Amino acid sequence: MAQPQSNRVWILRLLTALAGLGLVIGVEGLLRFVPGLGPAPLVVARAEQGGKVLHAVNRFYSQRFFFGQQGRLAAAGQMAERSFIKPAPANLYRVVFVGASTVQGFPHPRRLAAASFLEAMLQDALPERTVEVFNLGITSIASFAVAQVVADALVLEPDLVVVYTGHNEFYGIYGVGDYETPRYNRLDYALRQLHLAQLVQGAADYFDGSGSSTDLLKLMAQRGEVPVDSARRRAAEVHLRENVRQIAKTCQSVGVPLILCTLAANDAGFAPVGSSAVALGGAPGRQWSERMEGAAVRLTGDYVAVEVAEEALVLLDQAAALSAEHAWLWYLRGRALARLDRQDEAHVAFRKARDLDTMPWRAPTAHSEIIRSQARESGAILADVEAAFAAAAPPQGGGWQWAVDHVHFSVPGQALLARVILGSLGELASNTRPQLDLTLLRKDDEYRRQLGDVPAERVILHRKMADMLREKPMDLYNAHNARYLQQLTAMEWQRLVPAEQSGIKAWSQQDKQISLALTVADQLFEQRDFGRAQQYYHAARLETPFTRRGDLWATVQWAWSIKMQGRPFTDVQREAMQSTLERAGFLAQDPAIEPPFIDFTKGHLHHLLGEHGPALVHLERAFLDSDFRRKYAMSLFHALAAELLRAGRLQDAQRYAHMAGEGNGRGEYFLQLVEAPK
Repeated sequence: MAQPQSNRVWILRLLTALAGLGLVIGVEGLLRFVPGLGPAPLVVARAEQGGKVLHAVNRFYSQRFFFGQQGRLAAAGQMAERSFIKPAPANLYRVVFVGASTVQGFPHPRRLAAASFLEAMLQDALPERTVEVFNLGITSIASFAVAQVVADALVLEPDLVVVYTGHNEFYGIYGVGDYETPRYNRLDYALRQLHLAQLVQGAADYFDGSGSSTDLLKLMAQRGEVPVDSARRRAAEVHLRENVRQIAKTCQSVGVPLILCTLAANDAGFAPVGSSAVALGGAPGRQWSERMEGAAVRLTGDYVAVEVAEEALVLLDQAAALSAEHAWLWYLRGRALARLDRQDEAHVAFRKARDLDTMPWRAPTAHSEIIRSQARESGAILADVEAAFAAAAPPQGGGWQWAVDHVHFSVPGQALLARVILGSLGELASNTRPQLDLTLLRKDDEYRRQLGDVPAERVILHRKMADMLREKPMDLYNAHNARYLQQLTAMEWQRLVPAEQSGIKAWSQQDKQISLALTVADQLFEQRDFGRAQQYYHAARLETPFTRRGDLWATVQWAWSIKMQGRPFTDVQREAMQSTLERAGFLAQDPAIEPPFIDFTKGHLHHLLGEHGPALVHLERAFLDSDFRRKYAMSLFHALAAELLRAGRLQDAQRYAHMAGEGNGRGEYFLQLVEAPK
């Protein structure tokens, strides 16, 4: 009798489990009808105008990877919101560039990321095509998440996929710090995309505050060190290999060419974050520490004389004789050898320091070898970024000339990354290879001007990086680098004109929703420094298109900056203004943007383009809105007065001048514009 009873118990348990599973499935099915609850899609529709639909890469898409992490990273939600219009041009060549913060362009504005340089260069090399390069970089994600982005990015119907990944396998989201076995990442990700999971976690975050932001440094410190002989090192290699293989399969399944990039790092400049403890006790341990401290003091000053480097190298040799497997020792050795012009030896020492770093923010050198082998295995094209940066750098290895911290590129480094990728396109199969004319490429300085590389942003960049290197855990071995970056900050600050300095101060005191470039541009325009204002407004326009101030206001002010210099508009500049008029039509459907501001924008641009009929209609309509007039009379009336006088409406112009002066004491100024418009 015991056996049937036991069977009934197991049957009841099974039925209970199935009932629970059915309930979960039922609730999940119902929740799928709730709009906005599930994971954010990659692409969303924004507006429609004249048979064209404005779409955008959804900046909230990235939150699907940060959902439920231990303290959501401040980086969550920082994906670039790239807008595009459907139907696409028939001659379109579209590239998606996927990776983590290096691809995103951190710490630069996204307009200075390698994806932007690649788009500008490709457009030059493909003059008969319309080129779009989508920057799908997401801060701090590991290769597993990159593979998910590639799969989702196929909705964009790309002609080419470019992937740069491998630095975040230890501390990135879905790296080995989460799960050492890749299949658990897949299961975890799948479960977290359920609507029910989103609802439960959202409620938990709301009530207990677990959704509060933290930063990558704190998260990294919590995960701890990764010794060279640890299982996490081997697991990271397994993760990277499997995820890159999955990326290749995804692209092969739809016949889209794939470019895989090897990884470059700041070896000669950036010091290791962690170094293994010396396994010596008593007198040998004290001797090792004394020699290391003596070498460090000699090699981390602002200037290192040759004889001092020789003394330090002797101390390091003595320390290595006692214990040699320490990242800090090899980094110091690289500095000494570089100062002694033994560059090849220095290069070896710096790379060994990276591989021995027990807090590996920089990918170990083995990760690039994995990417090379996966490119060979899958038939993907290899962009050997590591080799290209090594060739461009001094013999001892890449340093601060190409990087701003440990792995993130400087603006020249971003341009070089783009050129390496562009050069690899020649390896594509003939049926997928665009007909590039590389003789049409320009110098990097010209692309930097085109993309809005402005001095004020370099001050903030160096300051931000110096602050980062003073925080734990970076501060242990990088104090000399923090000091160096602080000196660069001071030097860049002294090169700025007072209006640029005032713009930085104003931006630092606000909520930073408005870009630094736009804040500085407004200061320069107010001081009538129209040449510099033009450069900064141009940068602001590129940084935040399809926005009220970063696009519409910036374009109007940019155009006026050119006009106030007494220069005629070029064909390219007139085309940019016409393009903004089209964007204003889409933005008119945004309820957050008041209609008078759309009229203000259209009126000014039509006025500057010499299109007087529509200019007067829009300017007058904006002016007659009393609230808008009170806020923007100074910016609005100059163009309105000129158009009214041109139309022979002197009495209306005089009446409007009195209206513009009401409540601000500037009536005489506005009347002068009517009497003698400039």
